[in-house]
Amino acid sequence: MPWDTQGPLPDQRADFVTLLLRRACSFTQACRRFGISRKTGYKWLGRATLEQPQPLRDRSRRPQHCPRRTDRDTEQTILRVRDAHAWGARKIHAYLCQQGLAVPSARTVHQVLSRHGRVRPTAAAPPQRFQRSAPNHLWQMDFKGPLPQLPRHRYLLTVLDDHSRYLLALRLCPDQTMARVWGVLWPLFGEVGLPQAILSDNGFAPRGPAEHGLSWLEARLLRLGVEALHGRAYHPQTQGKVERLHETLEEEVLPGLDWSRPEAAVAEQLERWRREVYNGLRPHEALGNATPASRWYASERPRPARLPAVVYPAGLETRKVMQRGEISWQGFELLVGSGLQGERVGVRVAGGEVVLLYGTRELRRLKTSELVKGRIL
Repeated sequence: MPWDTQGPLPDQRADFVTLLLRRACSFTQACRRFGISRKTGYKWLGRATLEQPQPLRDRSRRPQHCPRRTDRDTEQTILRVRDAHAWGARKIHAYLCQQGLAVPSARTVHQVLSRHGRVRPTAAAPPQRFQRSAPNHLWQMDFKGPLPQLPRHRYLLTVLDDHSRYLLALRLCPDQTMARVWGVLWPLFGEVGLPQAILSDNGFAPRGPAEHGLSWLEARLLRLGVEALHGRAYHPQTQGKVERLHETLEEEVLPGLDWSRPEAAVAEQLERWRREVYNGLRPHEALGNATPASRWYASERPRPARLPAVVYPAGLETRKVMQRGEISWQGFELLVGSGLQGERVGVRVAGGEVVLLYGTRELRRLKTSELVKGRIL
């Protein structure tokens, strides 16, 4: 084994050279004593005579000249794209290739970004991607916020197509109410048509004890033939695409907004980024570096001019949902949820059970033998 790995190498090399200069033993004996080859011994004996600071320390193996290093103009182009959009190496590489520029590999782009301190190393595992087979089969929806940059609480409502990643809506909102969401969705449906389903977290689900019922928003979606889906509580991975969009907003958009401008101007800046950059310019790795606008098209299901009424078969009993979310039927109080307050639900008795319906949607079943008067069930 060369040298003694337990001690400082420069000190051992200095001792080796000193031993030779004192002529206390032959060159071969000195090499044998320090456990090195004659070639290594001559190397460090020669280094000791050089006029340079600390000649017995290891030299850097970094090449003094790299003829294949990326040229300065290309590096500056890469850095300009990074500074403008905060994109990663693969996205920058795809974008520059689409612009017809001769650029190095994505790995080299990453090296350029690292060399100039634009990225930090990560140990993230490669993502597992799942998506619907066509646009408008599923939309994902969520709120981001409150935004700390504004003096008043403001939230961003985001609506994203699951298949194409097309960003359908990016709206600045003063609250997170279902009425606010409906005020965005209704004109959006009129513009691009109806999806088959909308996935969101449980903030849009029924609230209170009637988990079997419908929320105010779900009832309206049901009347349009749009299924409302929800992820499990504390499981944001289910809405992974919209959660990833929120990371993009945090990295690429929010730091560049001018919050000193009027709120309408900020909203216009967000809308411009949604339409021109995210949908039309920014490559998306899950789409093979295509843009969302190249994969999305409007729904073939047009929105009706008015929200359809709930229709029940002739002869079916109906009851109006009262303030606490219950109905009164034959002296019993049956809970269907406050989201349907003021609506009428159908009541049918079948096989010893009371079946509660909202249109064609079955809300719940209760055994008639378990009903108790004077108690909300």
